[in-house]
Amino acid sequence: MLKSRLVSGFIVVLLASLIIQCKGPSGQQATWDKSAFQQQIAQSEKNVLLSNGTIINDSAERLIERYQTYQQNWPADSISSDYLFKAIDLSINLPRTNESLKLISTFLKSYPENYHAGVALFLEGFIYDQQIGDTARARQSYEKLLKTYPEHDFADDAKSALSFLGKSPEDMIRAFEENNN
Repeated sequence: MLKSRLVSGFIVVLLASLIIQCKGPSGQQATWDKSAFQQQIAQSEKNVLLSNGTIINDSAERLIERYQTYQQNWPADSISSDYLFKAIDLSINLPRTNESLKLISTFLKSYPENYHAGVALFLEGFIYDQQIGDTARARQSYEKLLKTYPEHDFADDAKSALSFLGKSPEDMIRAFEENNN
């Protein structure tokens, strides 16, 4: 009995040492995993659109998950913010309203200094306005964009969006025509 426990213990130690040797230093293993994951993402990106530009929903959802997984595992990697922003873009185009808002929130918390943070705020306002119909929340998003990123390329778009909040399409057309006369 003692002999079988010793043999079992020896086998566990032997297997553990083999696993450690196969992986190599932890930095090398993480780098390999990251590189392999980037390759998976690149391959997945090729399989999201049909030739006519239509999004393949299942493929897009898997790609969004991969983008999120990459960002969660390597948040400081320079490409993580790009992947997360791409996830937002795909999510909005599916459309997955609640998921899009969660992705935007994660992006704003994780990368507030990134150029796309201003775009994310604009998209958040757009979702609340156009997809949910919550003009109060849309106003908050647009105003936050103007306050936090006043020189951002989307600042003028946020100002325009604020001027049209709560207006019907007919009212918007009328206001647009009046401004162009």
